[in-house]
Amino acid sequence: MEGSIMDSLGVEIIGVMSPVSICMLLVVLIVSFLSPPPSAAVPPPVTAATLVYLESPSDSPTQKLEGALLNAAVFVVLVAAVTFLLVVLYYYNFTGFLKNYMRFSAFFVLASMGGPILLSLLRRLALPLDAPTCLLLLFNLAAIGVLAVFSPAVPILLRQAYTVSLGVIVAAWLTKLPEWTTWSLLIALALYDAVAVLSPRGPLRILVDLASSRDDDLPALVYECI
Repeated sequence: MEGSIMDSLGVEIIGVMSPVSICMLLVVLIVSFLSPPPSAAVPPPVTAATLVYLESPSDSPTQKLEGALLNAAVFVVLVAAVTFLLVVLYYYNFTGFLKNYMRFSAFFVLASMGGPILLSLLRRLALPLDAPTCLLLLFNLAAIGVLAVFSPAVPILLRQAYTVSLGVIVAAWLTKLPEWTTWSLLIALALYDAVAVLSPRGPLRILVDLASSRDDDLPALVYECI
């Protein structure tokens, strides 16, 4: 009995660690391959994580820390607001809207965030490709990705590949953020996730309890979209 439990636990751990390890490896390879030379000064992108403060090399460590904490606080507030909105929509049975929102989120990540990475890879590899063909290729990849993630008729390997790709794209974009902001965001989001899941009134805890009471199959990707 104990052996079977340990075997099943080992299989589950391997099942979780395998995609995470693949994701980390791909992110390291992509970032290393696309990293600009040290002499090239590349400004950090303006995203929802840098709405309040955009780090500058000339800023003092105190300014960087204060700005990074402010960025993290604003970002967590935005995430919490969107999470509560999604919980309210699910509570009132707007499941169709939520499914379309998850599809749009996956398409947005693959197209608008994965597009620049794809263009950078094509440019770095010096592959000749005209703009219309590149746009058509990107659209097809994003559309197939949405079908692969949300359609039950798609082979499991294709679904797993696109799910890992979503994580790789988001992680690759996080590496472009300033260092202080990145660490502040990681810590703040980890604390927020712990509160949101473990707290009795946490939004993710409420979402899981609602899904359990309705016997609904809540897609795991909803946590990523949140």
